[in-house]
Amino acid sequence: MKLSTAAQMRELDRKAIETGIPDIVLMENASLQSFFKILEYYGDVRGKLAVCFVGAGNNGGDALAVGRHLFNAGANVYVYMLIGEEKLNESPKTNFTVIKNMGIPYKFVLSESDFNEELIMEADIIIDGIFGTGLSRKVEGRFKKAIELINRSGAFIVSVDIPSGVKADSGEVLGAAVEADLTATFALAKPGHFLYPGRSYCGTVEVVPISTPIYFLDEFEPTFIALDSSEIFLKERGDTAHKGNFGHLAIVGGSLGKSGAVIMASKAAIKSGVGLASAVIPDCINIAFESSIKEAMSLPLKSNNGLISKESIDDILDFVSDKSAVCFGMGLGVSDDTKYITKEILKVNKPLIIDADGINCLSDFTGELKNREKPTVLTPHPKEFSRLIKKSTSEVVERRIELAREFSREFGVILVLKMADTLIAEPNGKIYINTTGNVGLATGGSGDVLSGIIGSFLAQGYDALKSAINGVYLHGLAADIATDKGLTYESLTPTDVCEYINEAIKQIYELSTI
Repeated sequence: MKLSTAAQMRELDRKAIETGIPDIVLMENASLQSFFKILEYYGDVRGKLAVCFVGAGNNGGDALAVGRHLFNAGANVYVYMLIGEEKLNESPKTNFTVIKNMGIPYKFVLSESDFNEELIMEADIIIDGIFGTGLSRKVEGRFKKAIELINRSGAFIVSVDIPSGVKADSGEVLGAAVEADLTATFALAKPGHFLYPGRSYCGTVEVVPISTPIYFLDEFEPTFIALDSSEIFLKERGDTAHKGNFGHLAIVGGSLGKSGAVIMASKAAIKSGVGLASAVIPDCINIAFESSIKEAMSLPLKSNNGLISKESIDDILDFVSDKSAVCFGMGLGVSDDTKYITKEILKVNKPLIIDADGINCLSDFTGELKNREKPTVLTPHPKEFSRLIKKSTSEVVERRIELAREFSREFGVILVLKMADTLIAEPNGKIYINTTGNVGLATGGSGDVLSGIIGSFLAQGYDALKSAINGVYLHGLAADIATDKGLTYESLTPTDVCEYINEAIKQIYELSTI
């Protein structure tokens, strides 16, 4: 799903207006489509109390026009004008004139005490048109008071374009934000609809057409993309295919006490369709590995204090030399030996995914990534990423989009930054935002499963970006299906996620035939 930043949307609107579509027509279409969505999600509005909150800019004009449609459909409408009429642009002013001429009651709010709180608490529907996608300052004063009253109301809350207080490009909440049940956004969704914390404020997001010429939308090159099922590509398998057609993945990692990491990665890889999977592990965990998974092979190597010994490096490099791809780092441990192995693994001329302790070891020589010729995928969580770029975890979380984009571009890798709104950054600057998954994934081992899935796709011959997209989306979808089937967030385990990869793949195939 293409997403538009605030600046990109302004440019699309400008181009639409230049084709001869007046601004007031775009506004009317936006309001009418929003009204239709209210009927779809709320139902009959006759006799219901609808309170509209109107701010400056076209967002306020949209809310005024929605109020008119609700009035014409039989609702009792009341309008709060949070700005003076003299501050309205031409199109919103036209809609306010219509409101006045139709006799719809309104009130100008000049201070926090000007609201009739009892009226707002009685509202059945609230239309939020206080701020739009251009908001960049902290919400204060009567605007913040309005948002607080809206959120306390218990009404069905509809935000036009984006909940007021949410920054369109980042999802940041600027002091306070409307907690919408439904957000009707225009022409294209915005990054703030899918990035946390804004994602939590949007309710159901519906993208509605406003008559922007279709060729503008088709030609639009986004910098943000929200992942949905249409972004997932799975190759069909021929009737005469054999295991050699689907790649051989080498999974290098594990240590004493962390055998589960390579076990789960191996299971996930096999469940995701790889032809063969072999784990390269320290000999001290081989019994645990062999007794836990029947479908994967293993290469036990000399260990040192429970970790793979650097004396095994020649065996490792020889073993992976004829494999389709390498999945590296899960449960590896951090020591001088594993740091040396990590540095040598970077020289392998195979598609490579690096996770967990592999990333922790990599942080000492990140620049070596630039020497790689084959595709590389890194899958850090914020703490691991902070070690890579030598910044605090809090700064990583706050500036995650910018930092992920910079790192991917500088080192030429696909970066998967694992969070509630997992980001995939590619070197050309595009950011993909995942839309699947739930809080049940917030448990040890989830990342190992994800790495196994991505590694599986790399070994099957998918390119690095498509492997990351497929892996991240299917991983989250498997978790969503598991909880839909009755597992609670608390009890969901990475092993459960592995078991539901099949259902996730089935769902993608079913959607692709619709």
